[in-house]
Amino acid sequence: MTDSPPSFTKTSWPLGAPDGGGCCTGCPIREGCALAADTYVSCPITGSTPPPTPPAHTPAPAPAVDAYEEAPAERRFDITAAASRGVEAAISGAFGFGWTDLATAVIERSARFDSEGNPVDWGRLQIKRNLLCIAVATAVPIGGHTATVWVADALRTYSVGVVLVPAGIALGAVMPVFVGQFVPGISGLCRATVGVTSLISRGARRLLTSRLGWVVTRPAIWALICGLATATWRFIVYRLTGAV
Repeated sequence: MTDSPPSFTKTSWPLGAPDGGGCCTGCPIREGCALAADTYVSCPITGSTPPPTPPAHTPAPAPAVDAYEEAPAERRFDITAAASRGVEAAISGAFGFGWTDLATAVIERSARFDSEGNPVDWGRLQIKRNLLCIAVATAVPIGGHTATVWVADALRTYSVGVVLVPAGIALGAVMPVFVGQFVPGISGLCRATVGVTSLISRGARRLLTSRLGWVVTRPAIWALICGLATATWRFIVYRLTGAV
């Protein structure tokens, strides 16, 4: 005598309904569920009948990935980013000698949380890169002086003229070329000059706004800051000591 196989009904077998019309028919997340079927009596995931309503912030299904779609900008290979890392490594090898890494570690360990208890993101300040730029601005000689000394001397000698003189020279060079575009005989030469200047300006702007632009802009900014600090220190010392 053999035992007959058990009979499964809607109430005794929660994962299958022989006649169909299970709980998945009216499930609000049926289209996004990989286990959806018409024969389920109770939800195979939650175990309830019917399954509960999804939360208000249900994440949307991920879009299909196109193998031929262009990669996002942050994932593309940027030659300026690679060159930027190479230049940083070269400058670090020339001026670093390990002190930039040590200074960065000391600064980052000095304060890990702010006054409100939030973690401090020191990476946004790019401490190592700024230290290297300060070293370039204060230690690399340019025509006998460093960039910092050039700025300090210019501020002491010309004062406001440091800004006005270059602006006047640029204006004096640009205005004749601009007006010459409307003068017969030299209009073609002036237009060609304007076109070449515009092309060079666009290239320079593209370089300065790229990830490699810090190689030019950041040492210049630190040269101005350090030069202003040096000129201020000289003024204070001269006043206190009575030097001329």
